[in-house]
Amino acid sequence: MLVIDKTVKVALPKQFHFSNNICAYLYDQLTEILVDKHYAEMHSTAIEFGEDEKLKKLLIDEKVHAIDALHQTQKETELEIILAKHIVMSLISDMVNFIYESIKVAQKGKMSVAFALLRKPFTDQLLILEQILIDRKDFINRFFYIGNLDEYDPSSNKLQRAVIIERAVEKLNLLFSLNHELVYELRYDKTCKWGINGVSNQALHIVTNDKRYKTAKQDLNFTFRVEGETENYWEQYYCILPMLLNHTAAIVDKIVFELIKDEEGVRGSKELKRFLAILMTYNSKEESKSMYKLLQQIFISTCSICCHLNKFSKSDFHMFFYESRFFCKKCFNPIKIEISAINNFSDAFRKHPETV
Repeated sequence: MLVIDKTVKVALPKQFHFSNNICAYLYDQLTEILVDKHYAEMHSTAIEFGEDEKLKKLLIDEKVHAIDALHQTQKETELEIILAKHIVMSLISDMVNFIYESIKVAQKGKMSVAFALLRKPFTDQLLILEQILIDRKDFINRFFYIGNLDEYDPSSNKLQRAVIIERAVEKLNLLFSLNHELVYELRYDKTCKWGINGVSNQALHIVTNDKRYKTAKQDLNFTFRVEGETENYWEQYYCILPMLLNHTAAIVDKIVFELIKDEEGVRGSKELKRFLAILMTYNSKEESKSMYKLLQQIFISTCSICCHLNKFSKSDFHMFFYESRFFCKKCFNPIKIEISAINNFSDAFRKHPETV
């Protein structure tokens, strides 16, 4: 469990418990893709043989691997979908392990390890996911058909990271998405004191000579304890991690729901939670007040049991973030939000209407 409740004793000071728990719930948006039945289509893909006897023979009679069989029969669309699903699910599975361990050790104050564990998910794996989102066919071509490491290696100089992030944020098409320049700075800008690049380099190397995060004279990175230093690292960690998790979950969801059906409105519900995470974590009371009023108008709901017309307050939306449910203000029974309301929210917070 990553959530810290009042009964748990941890080294992490209380002022960071709220941000820690926001991170825990955003982290769950990634892990549910691996285990929730709603995402079953991400684990398998139906292939129709039609009149293609060669494909049928390869798969059934000769037991050729599906990817090889599709490649040999030039089924590029089917191959692209299968590979995309496999790559995305494999990346998520590895990402969440690193993020989980990072949050757990951050709670204990082991900040060099916590920052070091953020490097792979947010500087390497997330960049691959962003490329898949921007142009799935292009990435599969570079990864599978060309196959040269330089074509898709996240550390390759051939990749324009700032451009990739900018295009990925544009593809999200959300009014409340993070500024692409901020996302780049937090992940790659070595001059950004609040980013993870310089601090993770220091966490991984005992001495760093780069002038942007150079080790001080007569010092060793993250080795000598200085009073107040751990609290400064906690402040940095819990400031940037909710933003990075929010962005990552948005990227992953956009990819996933282009690959599977979403008849239950799960995507919109998760978008609402991510929006609430931003309101709860970063926005001032005045800034968020108008947003909660807008949400209140969108999510007016009649209780199916007592027929009470519910207008939800700020605390109701906070409850939804944590519990995934709204409750009737009169009879206190759970209220099922109509998909139409979820869709109205998604439409209201998109820069441009989505085309089907």
